[in-house]
Amino acid sequence: MASPSAAPVSGSAAGDPRVNSITNDGIIWTDILDPTQGDMDMLAAKYHFHPLDLEDCLSARPLMKVEDHGDHIFISLPFPVQDGQGLIVSRHVSMFLGKDYLVTIHPSSFKTISAMFQSCRNDARERAELMKSSAYLTYQIVDRLADGLFTILDNVQASLDKIEAVVFNEKKSSAAAINAARRQIALLRRIVYPLVLYIPDLSRAQKFSKEDLSLYFSDVSHKITKVSAIIEEMKEMVEIYNDTDFVTSSNRTNVVLSILTIIFTLTIPASVISSIYGMNIPLPGGAVTGPSGIFGVYTTMIFIYSAMLVPAFLMALYFRRVGWF
Repeated sequence: MASPSAAPVSGSAAGDPRVNSITNDGIIWTDILDPTQGDMDMLAAKYHFHPLDLEDCLSARPLMKVEDHGDHIFISLPFPVQDGQGLIVSRHVSMFLGKDYLVTIHPSSFKTISAMFQSCRNDARERAELMKSSAYLTYQIVDRLADGLFTILDNVQASLDKIEAVVFNEKKSSAAAINAARRQIALLRRIVYPLVLYIPDLSRAQKFSKEDLSLYFSDVSHKITKVSAIIEEMKEMVEIYNDTDFVTSSNRTNVVLSILTIIFTLTIPASVISSIYGMNIPLPGGAVTGPSGIFGVYTTMIFIYSAMLVPAFLMALYFRRVGWF
């Protein structure tokens, strides 16, 4: 493998603004945004990286890897980011880690690494602090990516807090907000869970550092494990909210149906009597037989209204007594 010579200043490769390098004390950090096949050909010629690893850097569905090739380590890991609409999406970062160099490859939308690169480029003190060794620089990058997970978790937790504030209100439904939160948590879980398995393998980078970095990489592993545990707690919480919303919505529907059923039941006597007297046949007190009774022409009307209202009133008293309303 050809070892790159140390350059005292930062600059861009072949005038391409997507490919930039900075150097500190013999350690070269090359950052490639939105990689192309030409970038991979350049890396193949300069470092002789394995073709399969270079192919993964361009793949639409890159594999998650931490592979030790002896003179360098290839790292390919997904991390969640939030787009402009707050939706969580997966962004892959690939790294080639050698004794005196680090190559990072990622989409330009991955702002964390780009901001870190610019900070090292513009601040000599920051550059000296972060680029003590290629392994330490790798730790710093992954650590900041892990810290970014907590920011995303805070945003999701804020959504859950808003849901909690209204989910127990029986007059409102939170189904839409709950479904959105469930989607965010499911995306987070799908991205973060595999990281728990692969992040511990980053400790292999220790061979490229004179300083003992075992505690540093262990700390990153613990962060990812904690993030995974928080996501599981959020998953359980949102399921509780979903069940609560379902129960309250069902209760609300049952109350409405109960009221409508009672109203319909109370109208049954009136419907029966009105249907009988609506028939075109002679009936007592009807238009053919004529009105009768002490109330004169209003006797039939009073009798019919009484026959309608009295059973409805008695049913209402019974429903009230048994606690139906």
